[in-house]
Amino acid sequence: MLTLNPGFVLIAAAMVLLAAPRGLRVPTMAGAAVIALWLMLAREFGAADTVAQMGLPVVLLNLDPLNRIFGIAMLIATVLIALYSGSRRNRFEDSAILLLAGGAVSALFVGDLVSFVAAAELAALAMAGVVFASSADGAGASGVRMLVWFGLEGLLFLVGAALHLSSERGNSVLTRLDVTQIGDAFVLAALLIRVGAPLAHVWFKDAVRHASSVGAPALSAFSITLGVYALARLFPAEPILIYAGVAMAAIGLVYAVAEDDLRAAAAAGMSALAGVCVALIGVGSPLALAAAAAHAFAATFTFVALQMALGAIVERRGGARLSAMAGLTRTMPVTMALVVFCGLAAAAAPGTALFATLAVALDALARPETSWIWLAVLAIAPALLVTFALRPAFAAAAEGTVRKIHEAPFSMLLGAAVASFFCISTGVAPGWLYGFLPSEMSYQPLSLSHLALQFEALGAVGIAYAIVWALGLTPRERALRLWDVDAFYRGPLASLARWVGIIMLRLYGSAQEGVARLQSAGGGVISALVRRLDRPYAPNAFAWGPFALVSVALLVVLLFRGV
Repeated sequence: MLTLNPGFVLIAAAMVLLAAPRGLRVPTMAGAAVIALWLMLAREFGAADTVAQMGLPVVLLNLDPLNRIFGIAMLIATVLIALYSGSRRNRFEDSAILLLAGGAVSALFVGDLVSFVAAAELAALAMAGVVFASSADGAGASGVRMLVWFGLEGLLFLVGAALHLSSERGNSVLTRLDVTQIGDAFVLAALLIRVGAPLAHVWFKDAVRHASSVGAPALSAFSITLGVYALARLFPAEPILIYAGVAMAAIGLVYAVAEDDLRAAAAAGMSALAGVCVALIGVGSPLALAAAAAHAFAATFTFVALQMALGAIVERRGGARLSAMAGLTRTMPVTMALVVFCGLAAAAAPGTALFATLAVALDALARPETSWIWLAVLAIAPALLVTFALRPAFAAAAEGTVRKIHEAPFSMLLGAAVASFFCISTGVAPGWLYGFLPSEMSYQPLSLSHLALQFEALGAVGIAYAIVWALGLTPRERALRLWDVDAFYRGPLASLARWVGIIMLRLYGSAQEGVARLQSAGGGVISALVRRLDRPYAPNAFAWGPFALVSVALLVVLLFRGV
């Protein structure tokens, strides 16, 4: 009997969406997510119905506290995205989003490496489909670039899985991998691409920038989060992840603060928080692993809500750039209120979900050997406060062209509001979240010490920014496109690869031409020799040339035999 992985329900529903009328798409998406959530919560922990395929164990369902917390986040996010998507017509994007959710959820709950790689790559193809379905300028080129990145990831996964299976004598059950083994190192490299590690971080920001208003929240919910889960599952307490995570946080923070496009800035901000999760996984203590899972859970809802609020602006204004937000508080007051609240939630303001998980993360890092990571994590929240709450609020309050109120469609506002409610409910009463974590714990994040530390950090930066803005010392928002490492990939590196390809083709053509000339000359010599040997009764029948050639050949053979 085939075990019903919760993700399989979403994959089947994605196929149904291609033929479903518009009125049934939202119920189909939300209903499939609810059924998958019921299937997950109704089962006991442990693997079920392991079968053998081609001599390999295939575990279609393996439920434990770690994948359960990620599964809850992804499935609830699917329901929220379904509510949010009700105001537009794009059956192909709906199907791609649900296929993305199904691939990611299936990857969470399978119990063997081969099935995980298959499900993760299905999700990768669906991510590219989400970008291709967007009508934004440059979406097609962005989708192609994403396929290149995930083609590289798939190649690393394939080589790593093959080498791992050969070293483990066909044992593919998911367990902790050893990075000192070459196959496991390839798997780690593939997961670092998925999570957006330095040098590979550009694909996520690029994809979110070109996705539609609905596609950006979907990418935020299912892409990087799956990479964080896989690292926690396969490489806990791996020291290299500490440095990779801190580098992710630093790079993400720089681009979040500097970007004019708020959707790209939100993608960079989520990368920064994913870096915190990766660093916690590298620390590897039970409290740090629980904090990583909780922080990924909270970041999923927070940035899904933020991308929904920003997507509402994109729907009405064609973009969500800070340099073009003047007067938005008068034309879209509800949307701007949601943006500012989601900005406060992204900054881990007390009473929000990220504050409840940030307190656990800081306590997990409050040791002498990880004090530098503690300080880096503490600095993230004030920077995100300026980026997603203060800068948009001040920019939207500036004088702009007077327009009548033109709010986003109701379904978009509803989806963003419900996602914001999850941020508040989890922050005010986080006990249920702690109960789902891999490590059992009883925690009080709203204690005076945690509140005082966060109020001091956010308050100091907020007051300083307000004073600088009032004095007119803040830089003017301009519609600039920041350079990143992808400028090198698409510029000098692409030119170098193109010229190398041209040179190799010319060398190949020259080599082919040389071989053809040698073959022609050799064929002519052989033909002349054959013609002379074919004339034994001619007046000059005794051909000295062939006779000399055969004599030399016989002499060489005799010499070598003598040796």
